[in-house]
Amino acid sequence: VSMFGMIPILCFVLIFFSLREKSNEDDWRSSFLLASIIWGVSLATITEILSFFRSLTLGWLLGMWGATSIAWALIYFSSVEGNLRPRPMPKISPSLAMPLLGVSIIVAAAGLVALIAPPNNTDSMTYHMSRVVHWIQNRSVSFYPTHILRQLHLNPWAEFAIMNFQILSSGDRLANLIQWFSMVGSILGVSLIAMQLGATIRAQILAAVVTATLPMGILQASSTQNDYVVSFWLVCFAYYTVALTVKRATDWSTLLGAGASLGLAILTKETAYLLAFPFFLWLVLSLLKTARWESWRSPVVIIFLALSINLGQYGRSLDLYGSVLGPRQEREMYVKDVFAVS
Repeated sequence: VSMFGMIPILCFVLIFFSLREKSNEDDWRSSFLLASIIWGVSLATITEILSFFRSLTLGWLLGMWGATSIAWALIYFSSVEGNLRPRPMPKISPSLAMPLLGVSIIVAAAGLVALIAPPNNTDSMTYHMSRVVHWIQNRSVSFYPTHILRQLHLNPWAEFAIMNFQILSSGDRLANLIQWFSMVGSILGVSLIAMQLGATIRAQILAAVVTATLPMGILQASSTQNDYVVSFWLVCFAYYTVALTVKRATDWSTLLGAGASLGLAILTKETAYLLAFPFFLWLVLSLLKTARWESWRSPVVIIFLALSINLGQYGRSLDLYGSVLGPRQEREMYVKDVFAVS
C-alpha cells in the first residue's frame, strides 16, 4: 500500500486533535463525531471540485489532501500554544472493563478482516467498486454509459471515500475500512447519545455493546457496502438533534454539525431521507415551542447545508433523468406496493 493513502487519515487525526484543544467538553467522543463530519465534508468537496475539472488523479488528490492536512496542522499548533491540557480519564471498574474488552475484540477482528480480505461480495463487484473504477478511469464522477443504472443514480459518498483511498494507495487494500470506521464511529456515537439522555457509564457501555454486536453490522463492517456509513452519519445527526432539543444547545458548531451530518447521510444513501425525517420533525416541533428566532433559523440552516452538500449529485441526476432521485423505473424497485402491520 502506498504511504500516500495515509494522508487523509493523518488529516482526520489533525482535525480531531485540533477540535479537542478548542473544545470545552471533557468527553472526546463529541470531538470524534465533529471531526468525522468535517473530514467527510472535506472529502466530498475535494472530490466534486477535482471531478468538475476532470482532475481526479494522484497528483491533484495528493496536493488537495496535503494542503488540507497542513492547514489543520497549523490550526492545531496554534491552538496548543505550548501547553497540552490534561484530560481526565473516566474510571471504569473491572466488571465494566470486560464488556468493553469484548467490544474491542469484535472491532479489532472486523478491522483485521477488512484489511486482509479484498472486496468480494456481489454488491461490491457489480455496484460499489465498479463505479469507483469508472470514476478513476474517467478522472471524474460524471455519469457514464452503463446498463447497471444504480452505479449512476444511487448516492455516492461511501464510494467517493473508497476512490480517494484507492487512487492515493494505488489499490483497494483500504477500501473496506470506510465501513469499519463507520462501525467504530457508530459505537462511539450511540454511547454518546445515551450519555446525552442521562445514562450512567454502565448504560453507555451497554449501548456500545448492543451496537457492536449487531449481526448485520459485524458482517458489513468488513465490506465496501454503505449501510454502516449512512448509519454513522444518521447517528451523528441524531446526536446533534438531541443537543438542539433536549440540551437546548445554541452554538453554531452544533447547528452546522446537524446540517452537515444530514447532508452526508443523504449523500451516502437515499434511505436517509426516511430515517432522518422523524428526528428533523422532532427538532422543528421542539423549536417551535420556544417562540424564538432559532425556531426558524435552525431548520433553515440544516436544510440549506444538507442540500448544498448534495448539489453535485442532484445536478447529475437532474441532467440525465429529470429528477434528483434518479430514474422512475429504478425507484419503483425499492418501493413496497403494500404496507401492512405484519
